[in-house]
Amino acid sequence: MFAGKLSVADVSSQTVRGGAYLAARYGLGVFVSLGNMLVMTRWIGPHNYGVFVTAIGLAAFLSTLARVGLDTYLVRSDREPEKRTYDIASTLIFGISTGLVLAGVTLAPLLIRWYGSHEFILPYLVLLLTVPLTGLSGVPIAKLERKLDFGRVAGIELGGQFLGLLTAALLAWSGLGVWAPVFGQMTAQIYVLIAAWVSAQMFPRPQFESGQAREMLAFGIGLTASLRTWQLRTLINPLLVGRFAGAEGVAYVALALRIAEALGTIRLAAGRMAIAALSRLQHQRAEFRTTLERAIGLQIITLGPLLCGFALAGPFAVRHVMGARWMPSLTVYPFVAAGVLANSVYNLQASALFVLGRQWTVMWSYMTHVALLGVGTHLLLPRLGIAGYGWAELLACVAYFLIHAGLARVVVISYRRTLPWFAVFLTGLFVLA
Repeated sequence: MFAGKLSVADVSSQTVRGGAYLAARYGLGVFVSLGNMLVMTRWIGPHNYGVFVTAIGLAAFLSTLARVGLDTYLVRSDREPEKRTYDIASTLIFGISTGLVLAGVTLAPLLIRWYGSHEFILPYLVLLLTVPLTGLSGVPIAKLERKLDFGRVAGIELGGQFLGLLTAALLAWSGLGVWAPVFGQMTAQIYVLIAAWVSAQMFPRPQFESGQAREMLAFGIGLTASLRTWQLRTLINPLLVGRFAGAEGVAYVALALRIAEALGTIRLAAGRMAIAALSRLQHQRAEFRTTLERAIGLQIITLGPLLCGFALAGPFAVRHVMGARWMPSLTVYPFVAAGVLANSVYNLQASALFVLGRQWTVMWSYMTHVALLGVGTHLLLPRLGIAGYGWAELLACVAYFLIHAGLARVVVISYRRTLPWFAVFLTGLFVLA
């Protein structure tokens, strides 16, 4: 097991320091992504950029399946994994990634028929090579996160983003069109994989042991199912809002979501940080509960002012930076920001459930969330306009009760300190907007 029992203060200090690194990484990552989008659309043109987005969207989804939660299994294990364990995880990920690449190639004729075009197919096939790169980098990064070395993880991931942007920008300036972002993406993934291996001082060798492989996959498949279920919510806007409110409605909702989620990137850092930190306390239930409550409170008082700040400054910023035609986005913003704020209370509890091996509880909560969001949008948007999507976001938050109830079977946490701040910021979102 972990050497010695760590106090709440020990874990909290390392957690806060690591969280600051990851928060900075995600915050800067948002600006790098926006800069990449602006450079690419200006230098390669909207058509080439659209071809790239189509290709990377398909390949990136397959990449999200490549690790099948094995990196999280390594982080939350209560025993220090041996090198053989890391090698088995790498072997499994490589095999699964290879299967995903072959599946992606097999789907190419169907995709050509679906889109009625061949021009995206070569970039798509090249980007499929990033699937094993993304998958394999998860193992050394898991080793670093287990040590709470989030500063190094943040540096590796952000370095990959900057290198990818630089490569793409230079190639775009040279006139390579759609291939500029394709090679930029490839460069970033290769850098992350090599840098992670070197930093973790590990170079995997093929290893396999059926019993340990089954244990890893039993945990990882449930985790992957949970996270991929959550990502289904991203389809609600293009499918349902697009049907009832048209392309402009999709654009308004997408802008509101992009702003709220960009301000809420701290949740991503907190979720990753929580799995590593709580793993060390999973057999010390009082310390586990205290650390989780403190982390939730810190996340609320950090995120709330950012969301409320945009609610106050949004009308001026949107009108003068993006143009008055984007003002309808502000109708939706308070609702989606409230959804992000509510998620910040429960995403850490979801991380706690992952640590405790109760990933299926999270999956059912996320599945219910997506269902409520879809049904709510379908019923409310035709009657209330794009504000109907906002009300559906609030309705979908009911599903978080399943996460609370699942965690309460093991650890009962208190909202006594968190609830007043949550109420203040929730009120502020609608009063200031």
